[in-house]
Amino acid sequence: MNFKLKVLSVIIFFACSAGATAVNAQSGISLYHLTNSTYQGSNFNPAFMPEGKVFVGLPVLSGIMIDYNGRINYDDAVTINENGEKEWDIDKFVSNAKKRNFISFEAEISTLHVAWRKSKTRAFSFFIRERMAARGFYSDKLVSTVWNGNTSLVGDKIDLSKTAIDVRYYREYGFGIWRSIPNRGINIGVRVKFLNGMISAVSDNKFDGSIGFEDDNFQANFDVNNAVINTSGFNVFDSDQLSSHLISNSNLGAGIDIGAHWKINKELSAAVSVNDLGFIRWKVDPENYHLADTTFRFEGIDLGDVGSFEDAYVDSLENRLQDTTKHNAYTTGLNTTSYASLMYQLTPNDRFTGSIATHIVRGNFRMIYSAAYTRKFGRVLDVSVNASRIPQQGIDVGMAAAVNFGACQIYMASDKLLRIWDVPKIDAVDFRFGFNLVFRGGGKSPKDDNSDLMHPSPYGKKEKVEKSDGIYWIIKKQKPRPIYEKTKFRDT
Repeated sequence: MNFKLKVLSVIIFFACSAGATAVNAQSGISLYHLTNSTYQGSNFNPAFMPEGKVFVGLPVLSGIMIDYNGRINYDDAVTINENGEKEWDIDKFVSNAKKRNFISFEAEISTLHVAWRKSKTRAFSFFIRERMAARGFYSDKLVSTVWNGNTSLVGDKIDLSKTAIDVRYYREYGFGIWRSIPNRGINIGVRVKFLNGMISAVSDNKFDGSIGFEDDNFQANFDVNNAVINTSGFNVFDSDQLSSHLISNSNLGAGIDIGAHWKINKELSAAVSVNDLGFIRWKVDPENYHLADTTFRFEGIDLGDVGSFEDAYVDSLENRLQDTTKHNAYTTGLNTTSYASLMYQLTPNDRFTGSIATHIVRGNFRMIYSAAYTRKFGRVLDVSVNASRIPQQGIDVGMAAAVNFGACQIYMASDKLLRIWDVPKIDAVDFRFGFNLVFRGGGKSPKDDNSDLMHPSPYGKKEKVEKSDGIYWIIKKQKPRPIYEKTKFRDT
């Protein structure tokens, strides 16, 4: 198999793997479609290196991201009474829950980034970033039972196996290497990250359980396995060690991002990346709330009475958890993301892109499908618009733009614009903003020593090497030939 077929096979493998697992990704797909227009493109694919010589990000200003994705909006929890006034309707809120639900809040702050090109084919970067996320998975039956009791679930069962939480805040210190291979048409990038965890609360991936309600009495049968919640760092907030903990602590880990961008021909290119492969070992103030594998029953409790259910159920669980709290360090994997794209360059300034993005959270897979159009207006403005299928939100429209004023660059992006003007119906928000400094070296390209074009000289041993660009040979200036007087011819 030749080189191009090998690379194409890898790209197809990643794309098909993403589709086969029905994954659902984090947002950011709009900013991703600007590729190398901003330094932040390397957060999605390390092979995206911006044009320029030196890139600097200022604390906080260079990158702020907020993303929220929920199932319920304001209209789902409010109704209009007989007097025409709006009032909270929790029953309506509960009834709007779907079979499988998740709620997610993510935020990122760029503390610092510095990147520089050593040559046309090599670049390096250093960055510090704060990353926060809180996610939860739950079923509609669980919400209904907590609020309404078991009135509608007599003779039925609640599956708890998909219930999970994941809360974490950590800081990453990273170093990136970018390399271009011009004769192969490939750019590759790798970013190695040192991680320092601040806060964590995660449920065990192997958790399984159910609650069954018998139809002839008020008995609830609980079957629970691997019910463990691990936490770290929460007690520090009530101590005088908070400031030192947020600066540095012993919750350590490592991660890596890898990516490639391949120009197949003049019009067609492909990109693939996998980010956040890694782990964090949580050692600071760890607490493990463990409920032993068990089957137990509540008898004689009217589960139709919400107060009775809550008192009996919550009190019993609290007693069990208090008896089995441990303090063991634990390890969590990072929530890995991946991106795969096929790009068609219609003109030097117009590009169409089809992308698949994936996100893995505590063993749950999510996916985004997107089609985008990107337009460059010289060095002043880059704009991208896209239509995307976003998890739990259906089809939405996104947009990203990067504006350059000399060495100053401002970018903005959002994946969710359709309902942004109708606030009561908003159940998802995505916003990214940043200010970068980009120094282009006076418009001149970095010095190239043409070392990749050295060849043996065809002009003899006296010339050690010559350079060729594939069209003609470049040789040193030769001495002019001597001029001789014309020969006089005589008759013989």
